[in-house]
Amino acid sequence: MHPELFHLGKFTMPTYGTAYAFSVMLGITLSYLRAQKEGVSEMRFLQAMFLAMLGMIFLSKGMHIATHWSYYMDHPSQFLNLRKGHIFYGGYIGAILVPGIFLKIVKEPILPIIDLPATYMPLCLAIHRTFGCLMAGCCFGKPTELPWGIVFPAGAPASEMYGAVPVHPSQIYESLLALAIFAALLYWRKHKRKVAGEIITLQVALYAAGRFVLEFWRGDVKRGFYGPLSTSQWVSVAMLAIAAALTVYIVRERKKLAE
Repeated sequence: MHPELFHLGKFTMPTYGTAYAFSVMLGITLSYLRAQKEGVSEMRFLQAMFLAMLGMIFLSKGMHIATHWSYYMDHPSQFLNLRKGHIFYGGYIGAILVPGIFLKIVKEPILPIIDLPATYMPLCLAIHRTFGCLMAGCCFGKPTELPWGIVFPAGAPASEMYGAVPVHPSQIYESLLALAIFAALLYWRKHKRKVAGEIITLQVALYAAGRFVLEFWRGDVKRGFYGPLSTSQWVSVAMLAIAAALTVYIVRERKKLAE
């Protein structure tokens, strides 16, 4: 755990924020290079990416507010604090939804552009979870007796909740999941893709299914529960339903292509 990279006077460079910013810029850069190769409008792509970043920031904050409403009612000044209080799934949805609405309004094909960052999002997530979440001590797992359990130092959220006991390295679990999805997407893009939308559909389906399972090992219970499932598990179910609907669309488009 290393939440701060360095200090410069009163300025502190947080590890989490640095990893987050680096992963986002890496994803945009790789997607932009791919857009140039595939002949996608550079202007539309950059507009979509700018809106994706806005959607990522504000919807991740919005989901945190929705799942921690009582905290924000007691601390109203935190409503506008964008440096703290974000949920990945909210940002994930915002990064797809907001540019998607924009592209629909300007009558630009949505799926060819959305497929570009969808390819590289898992790589960015792996970087973010490993060098952001793990170093900051957030998104930690439940106590475990497995040999790869990790013990966070005193003062870390996991230690405050469970004491100095090994917990599942859930950040690493999700990083490994993300890298596996990234490899699958690269393979599918190169060898199997036929129509636009296949990459985002596959990515959503694989991540939602994987995240649903990984949630059982998460130990930060403050992230919200509704009945037997966490907020993220309910969102995963909804995302799987969306992926299923997109799959039906893609199968039809593939059939048209084959006719």
